[in-house]
Amino acid sequence: MHDRSTPLLQGIHHVRVPVSDVATSRDWYREVLGFEAVLDFEEEGGLIGTVLSHHSAVTTIGLHLDPERAAALHGFCLIALQVEGQPALYDWVEHLDRLGIGHLGVRDGHLGLLVEVPDPDGVLLQLHTGEHPSGDEA
Repeated sequence: MHDRSTPLLQGIHHVRVPVSDVATSRDWYREVLGFEAVLDFEEEGGLIGTVLSHHSAVTTIGLHLDPERAAALHGFCLIALQVEGQPALYDWVEHLDRLGIGHLGVRDGHLGLLVEVPDPDGVLLQLHTGEHPSGDEA
């Protein structure tokens, strides 16, 4: 139930992800997940960040050069992206397998099925179905 004293949120504007190599991560998010680079940030030392957008308008992801934070997040699920359902999840598994991208296989999550995929820094992304538990499971 919505507390009427709290203003509504419309969604997630963007997610910031620390990475050890912006170009490598940008290419991975493009090739594996279908994001497109819309803006790069450069300093004298090179590429320090990029903004990625997805054709599904799911969210915008900012990749930012920060190797220490990226290493600290290794093995941690930072982003969970929802897919349309179980058939779509298995389509993603086939897509990942075709690209030779390692993943942890389809498994039960608390809310539906999921596949975890490590990005180039080992930060986990989940591809998740959107089922909700029944009254018996909640």
